[in-house]
Amino acid sequence: MKTRRIMRGAMIALVIGSIVGVSGQAAERTISGNGTAWQQVETENVADRLPAELEIEGEQAQSQTENAQETEAVPEDMEAGDIEEMTQEELALYFGESVFIGDSVMIGLRNYSMNQEGDSCLSGAQFLAAVGYSSYNALQPVTGKHIHPLYKGKKCQVWDAVSDMGAKRVFISLGTNDIIMLGSEGAIERCRQVVDKILESCPGVEINCISVTYAAEGKEKGKLNNQSIAEYNGLLLQMAAQNGWGYLDLATPLSDGRGNLSNEICSDGFVHLKNSAYTVWEEELIRYANMRKERYDHDEQ
Repeated sequence: MKTRRIMRGAMIALVIGSIVGVSGQAAERTISGNGTAWQQVETENVADRLPAELEIEGEQAQSQTENAQETEAVPEDMEAGDIEEMTQEELALYFGESVFIGDSVMIGLRNYSMNQEGDSCLSGAQFLAAVGYSSYNALQPVTGKHIHPLYKGKKCQVWDAVSDMGAKRVFISLGTNDIIMLGSEGAIERCRQVVDKILESCPGVEINCISVTYAAEGKEKGKLNNQSIAEYNGLLLQMAAQNGWGYLDLATPLSDGRGNLSNEICSDGFVHLKNSAYTVWEEELIRYANMRKERYDHDEQ
């Protein structure tokens, strides 16, 4: 199929078969809003036990992200403005068939969706998330002090829970706590192992990888700095492309344009997010869902 290349807003990689699509640089956003009590509570995680801060230049982190970005391959007869948006009912079904796996930043999305009182298309989504969770922890036994999310009131291996849920698609956002311990390359290898176990337990489930969002400027600590986060996201994109998984970049639309987390949407001066950031998450997830549906519908014609 012949394709032509166009530029999108936020970087959304639609990896279907051997075709990889990634949008260009996100437009600048102005985001405001105050954090809530639960967001402040979620800051009590492994970050408190990190080594001394390691300063890096914002330009280095930004260049890593730009190296990973490409233009999106779109069928020649599919115009950018022709994408038919899903209805609220369709979006609710799409995300209701999805499970989101992640750490305390993902818990923020879960709480945001719950606080919308049914007005969010994510209100029916299922979540497997825990403070301090990581791919490394996911691969540990569900015993003792190992960190695992709860499912039906008990700690679980996420691949067993996804299978029991009968979810059609998984959105996985892990890496922050892995980078602290393992660096970007080690963190990617652990993430690959977790996804492999999910696919082994749930053959045919759709995998969607979500980028790690940046840290606030000057607040990087140890191996967790914005350069290593950008490197991790580049490796995550590459892994998704090689395996035919979806990839959604949320680091870019939540950045300050210089490779740092925007101060306006940071709740703790480090890596955690205010409600206003999760409004952007929801917008980007809806955009992502619409583009994936359009791609599938077009390929079936």
